[in-house]
Parts: sequence; structure tokens; C-alpha cells
Amino acid sequence: MSKSPIQTSSARATYSSHHTSYRTPALTSTTTQGWVFIELVWSGWGISGPGNAHGLHVCKYNGADHLCFFQGNQQKGYCRGHGIIMDKNYRVVRSVQPGGGMASSDMHEFRPINGGKTALMTIYQQRQFDMTPWNVKTGVGWIMESVFQEVEVETNKVLFEWRSLDHVDPSSSYTWPAHTDTSGTGLNVHEPWDYFHINSIDKNAAGDYLISSRHTSAVYKISGTDGSVMWRLHGAQPSFRNINFSFSQQHDARWLYENATHTFLSLYNNGYNGFNKTHTYSAGMIIMIDHEEKTAIQIRNYVPIEHDLVSSSQGNLQMLPNRNAFIGWGNNPFVSEHDEAGNLLFWGSFAKDTVMNYRAMKFEWDGVPTDSPALWTYSRSAERLSPTSFYVSWNGATRVNKWRFWGAMNMTGPWTLLDEIAKTGFETEYTNSSFYLWAKVEAVDREGIVLGESETKYTFVPSSELSEFCTDSTCFDAQGYGYPGEEAAVPFIPPVGVNTVPWIDPNNPGSNIWTHPSSYPSPSSTPNYSDGWDIGRLLAWGTVLLVVIPLFAGAFLGHRYYTRHSLNQSEDQESSGLMNDMPERKHPPLQATDLPWWNWRRWFGEDEATSYLPLGERRLYSHRRERERNE
Repeated sequence: MSKSPIQTSSARATYSSHHTSYRTPALTSTTTQGWVFIELVWSGWGISGPGNAHGLHVCKYNGADHLCFFQGNQQKGYCRGHGIIMDKNYRVVRSVQPGGGMASSDMHEFRPINGGKTALMTIYQQRQFDMTPWNVKTGVGWIMESVFQEVEVETNKVLFEWRSLDHVDPSSSYTWPAHTDTSGTGLNVHEPWDYFHINSIDKNAAGDYLISSRHTSAVYKISGTDGSVMWRLHGAQPSFRNINFSFSQQHDARWLYENATHTFLSLYNNGYNGFNKTHTYSAGMIIMIDHEEKTAIQIRNYVPIEHDLVSSSQGNLQMLPNRNAFIGWGNNPFVSEHDEAGNLLFWGSFAKDTVMNYRAMKFEWDGVPTDSPALWTYSRSAERLSPTSFYVSWNGATRVNKWRFWGAMNMTGPWTLLDEIAKTGFETEYTNSSFYLWAKVEAVDREGIVLGESETKYTFVPSSELSEFCTDSTCFDAQGYGYPGEEAAVPFIPPVGVNTVPWIDPNNPGSNIWTHPSSYPSPSSTPNYSDGWDIGRLLAWGTVLLVVIPLFAGAFLGHRYYTRHSLNQSEDQESSGLMNDMPERKHPPLQATDLPWWNWRRWFGEDEATSYLPLGERRLYSHRRERERNE
């Protein structure tokens, strides 16, 4: 089983690849000659559900690797939603909500721990509050209380809950009402004052918690027994004296190591909230706390490639198993990796400047999607030597090493293996020098095993009118209605019944090539395109039918005539002696052979002759036939 290193991030806006828009991407990176190339592995856009997704990372659940993230609707500075656990097939296996009658969970932390048995979750809860010290005097004020819970994943049972108003007074906040775009006014339930703004939770082996508060610019150690604040780093009432650093508006505080005398932790220092700037650049930090000396010292500082980059929101620092540091630069769409000493190993951008990234993380991941590879094929015309371009991807598949490309002129084949090429990023492009009306691809792993096959696809061929605005490899989006230079062009309305879909039979609109693959129509750019093999087969069958049917009909009619004639002669000879003593017939019997050749009775009548006799003669004739049968 192969795994791919991925960097995961959750974006609050979308960005585009060749044909698709993505959100909540999982990325791979490769390096060559000093450059770092980041490729999309899996996009959760439209898969993880509506709304935004945050904090995508690999977690343990039921003994196996899963993808965990928050999914919900964005509010001002917080979210309403739930935690998602997704297996390696990208199927949601568990949705996790907070308990205790609280609001739905928030984006800042959803982190399964203890092998996925429990999860840490943040909650932003509005509460009525006496805000007269902040000049809210004509009525009750509203405050946003930061809450975190540890819950059982299977039952959502609350195992531990902590509320900021029980332990941290709002006077400790550095973000006042109506101070920033996310602080809130405190005047109504829709704009509560967010005085604390919890943005991370971690838990140590002793059962205590480490939390970060952006709006108090402090990190707190919380007792897992009674919820009391055991110590606070930085902020208005710090427990330690900072020796060589400061931070503000920070994110993502994590335990690294601790014993009875020292604590090592990491965090991402924003140094800016969009309104108040305390640092010239944002950075990742490792801090050592000396509990005996009551001091805190910065021992690592991971800086951006340019020392003027600041993140006004979001961001994280992940310490890797090899002691490297991986950083997501918050509302700036950058990621970087640094060695243990702080030296920059790579710096990458994964989107345009308008994209925000809450956290970026690096993990090993093995993804096995249950759907099929996606394929789109294009040819500028349906001429035999017109190149056919293939665009193939398989969202989330990490085991694909090569793609096999197949082409055919009929939906049912025969199929021709065109080529097998190495996978190149999220979407692989391949062009064959000939035209194929139908196409499919196979995904192949390193051992040559076929992992999956795409659906059979009908090649897109632009009309002759459209093709002049296309290239040999694709057609670009239209820039407007009409031709270039046409002013105030508007959409046309074609007459009802005109056939504009190439795979629909105009003579039978109820069917198409998927239900009747043998009668597919030709592409609109060329009239009646067919390959030579189909024409030859049609001519051969026509010749056979024209020759065989007349021969068979002649043989049948000749045999029928001979049988009739022999039967009539035999009956006449046998009955001649009996008929000599009878009176002369007034109406002799009419034999089948006496009928004209074009009368159907001559060839398909009864075996015995049809007689038109007087009643007496008819009775005598019947007696004779009965006697002959009895003999």
C-alpha cells in the first residue's frame, strides 16, 4: 500500500484549476532544482457538504487513518456547524456535535484524540451580560462566551466542559466592542461582543488542557479536574516574565514537551488583527517556560521568506516527526517548511491573494475513492487525422501511477489501446494524433494493477462555426454573445425542434447513443462520418440479401408447384374408373393448377383440389374420399 505526503488546508474562498473549482484541498508537493510544486490530491468542494470547511487533517478513528475537519456556515469570526470524520474512501463515517444544550460547534477546533474515542471542540455561545462598564447602559448587552468541550465521538456525551466567563474576566480583553470587523458591538444577539475568541485546544497526558485566546493575546493551561486556570502565558495578567519575545492575536498553541520544571510549546504569532499591529511580520514560535524561574524564553522563530508578511487572521505551526516545522500563513495563501534550526526549506503558494487558509498541515495519506476517474475528451474536428485530447483526473486517488488511454469509433468497440503515460499531477493531459469518437481511461498503480476505469465518453467536437474560435487542444470560454465587435449582441432563440445535441437521434428524439449505441449520429462538424469497416459490412450484407432472398423464393415456389402437379395427376388416375359410371358433371371440379399463376390459392391452397359441384355430386365425391381413407 502506497501513501503520499500531503499538505492539507482549508480555504475560505475558491480557486480554480484547468476545469474545476476547489475548496478544502489536500495537496502534494515535490521538489526539483530548488522549486516546490504543489499538486491537488483531493477537493472536498461539494463533497463535504454546503458551507465552509476548516482544519482538514489526518486523524485516528477505529484504529485507521481518517480525514477530520469542521464543516459549517461562516459567521463573523466564528462558525456554526459540526465535526466530520471521513474514511480513506472519502465517505463520511461520523458526524460529531457538542452536547449539553449548547450552540453548534465552531470552526476553530475539531480534533479527535485518544484514538478517535473522544474529540475536542470549540463552541461560541451568545449570552446576555451586564455591559455597563463598556457604556452599554440603555439595555442588556450581549457577550460571546468561548466554550470548549471534550465529547465522546460515538455518543456526543460531554466528558468535560470549560466556559471562559467562569474563569477569565472580560476586562482582560484587548479587543473591545465595535473595535474590529469581528469583535461585535455587544448591542444585540446577532452582534455579541467576542471578548475571548478561543482558537485552539490541546490536551496533555495528565489530562490538562492548553488553549489559546486571540482577543486576550494569552495562552492558558486549564485543569482537567476543575477547569481552573493553572497558569497563563502573556496577556494582561501573565504567570511568567517574557525574556526575549512577545506575541499578539496568536493561533494554534500546542504542547511539545513538559516535565515538573519546564514546558515547551509552539504557537503561531499573528502580531496583527487588521487594526492593531504589534509586529512587523508573523512567525512560528517555540517557547520554553521555566516554572521555577517563572520565565518564558523563545528558542525558535520561524520567519516568512519576506520579513513584511503579516497575517491578520488564522495561521498555524505544525511540528513534524523529523523536527521540521510546517507553517500555514493564515489569510495569506502560503505554506512553508523549515528545518529544526529555523532555516527555510521551501516556500509555496497554493492560490491567489484573495484566498484565506485557516490551517495547513502535512501528513502521510492513502486515499482510495469509490467513484470513477473523471474524463473529458476533445477534438477540433471529426476528420480521421484530427488530434484527440484527453483530460483525466481521479479526485482523492493516491495510488495512481499511470493512465491507460483507449479510443474507439463506436461506443461498443472495438477498442484500441492508444498509450500508457505517467500521471502528472491532479489532472493529466494526453493528446493522440487521430480522431476517436469514443474514449475511456484506466488508472494503473506501480505494480500494473488496474485500480479503476472511467465511464465511456463521447468526444466533444465543436461545430464548424465554433471551431475557428478553438484550438487543437481545447475551446475557451466565450467572451460574450455574437462575434467580436458586435455591439449589444443578445442570445438567439433557436426554433423548437432543432437538433443541437450531437448524441441525440433527430429521427427518434426519445433515444440516444447511450440507449441505442449502434445508431449513434455523426458529429455536427462533418456530414455522415463513419469508418470504412462499417460501410464495407453494410455493403456485404446488402449483397447477400439481394442474392439469397430471390434464390430461396424461387426454390420454394418450384418445389410447391411440382408437389401440386404430382398430387393432382395421381388423384385423377385413381378416380377415373369410378367416375365412368357417373352422370356427366355439369360443373367439373376446379383444380388448384387450373387457377392463374398469380392466385394465391394455386400455391398455398389445401392439399385436395377445390371443387364446385352440385349437391348430389358433392355427396358422391365425399363418399369416395371417405372410402379411400378407410382402405
